[in-house]
Amino acid sequence: MPEVLNVPNPAHVEIPTMANRIPGQAARPIRILHSVGHLLRGGIEMWLYQMIRRLDQYEHHVLVRTRVEEPFTAGFRDIGVRVLPCLNYANPPKYFANLRQVVQQNGPYDILHVHGSNPNGLLALLFAKRLGIAATVIHSHNDLSPLLKSRGAAYKAYVWLTLQGIRRTADQGFAVSALAAESMFGSSWKKDKRWSLLHCGINFDPFADSPDPDLRTKLGIPAGAFVVGHVGRFQEQKNHPFLVKIAQQAVRQSPDVHFLLIGDGELRPQITAEVQRLGLERRVTFVPDTFSVPQFMLSAMDCYVFPSLYEGLPLVTVEAQAAGLPCVFSDRFTREAIVDPDLVTVLSLNDSPADWAAALLRTRGHRVRDLRRHLQQFYATEFNPARCAASLSAAYQSLVANSRTKRR
Repeated sequence: MPEVLNVPNPAHVEIPTMANRIPGQAARPIRILHSVGHLLRGGIEMWLYQMIRRLDQYEHHVLVRTRVEEPFTAGFRDIGVRVLPCLNYANPPKYFANLRQVVQQNGPYDILHVHGSNPNGLLALLFAKRLGIAATVIHSHNDLSPLLKSRGAAYKAYVWLTLQGIRRTADQGFAVSALAAESMFGSSWKKDKRWSLLHCGINFDPFADSPDPDLRTKLGIPAGAFVVGHVGRFQEQKNHPFLVKIAQQAVRQSPDVHFLLIGDGELRPQITAEVQRLGLERRVTFVPDTFSVPQFMLSAMDCYVFPSLYEGLPLVTVEAQAAGLPCVFSDRFTREAIVDPDLVTVLSLNDSPADWAAALLRTRGHRVRDLRRHLQQFYATEFNPARCAASLSAAYQSLVANSRTKRR
């Protein structure tokens, strides 16, 4: 069995104060630089935001590759996080100079924690030790193997070289699932003690809230509609073109079906135009990126669809189950995200849009009503956010202790 970072299921995280401080002339908290690439409100960013709020014993800074104020930038600043642009990741010498300036002005840092495979994060990983960052962590959030199958030899060679650099450089690595671990750390990852699983924690408390009986009306969704929901950034990975084809078939099969799509992204104008071209604009509602996803799931959706091309462990699929929604997922993501098998149907992306539509319509009337009892099974899993935060904190403590030992 792969090693999973976990501790007993605490109600909250308790860590001795001095254990989180660096001794010296002016004792300070352990300082962590997180590299995320961007601050859109995706799964990685939402999870990190929740973890930072729980781990306020540490000082957290976030490294991004743009000066643009993104949807989540203000949110991170509001909880006391410095958001630090570092530009020119396509030019390694310039990037190194910029990163050195960031570290000199805002550091020193005890740990660099790189989330995902964003190029600026990978460069930071390679440069970290030269800039005095003693401990480095790489965090695999995706299984890229389905994507690589459709790419050419040059791209595959680039990814292979990148992964070799990661495996030789990182002091420790986490993965959200076994598939994500194999994707980044290789098929023999279990034999290397540096790599381990860390299932991302999710705040399930909002799913115990009361639904808003007026939300559908506010959204302009017809009374009595059967609403199929989806949450995801409008990018290639989430497979929105196929989702629109599913919507087209579902409308043909049932006159009362309605689709609710939540998210932003560069492909949203293209998807909106396709919906209009097919005459589906009265059957599809678009909602911008929002903090209120749990309330939309509770109040506006009857089922949930997720036809992604590839994933590591998509937290939104766990959230949909926590909301009691029957779900239809693609077979391109790890089964570790299935908490309640009674709610989940898995289909191949080789199945037709009509088959997907029929599967969604068969879920009518199957959503969970007693959510308070239903949620207990979710708190008992590795997705419990307190458990995840405690595991992450223990890993940070160990990394800092080991780096101190090496310096002696």
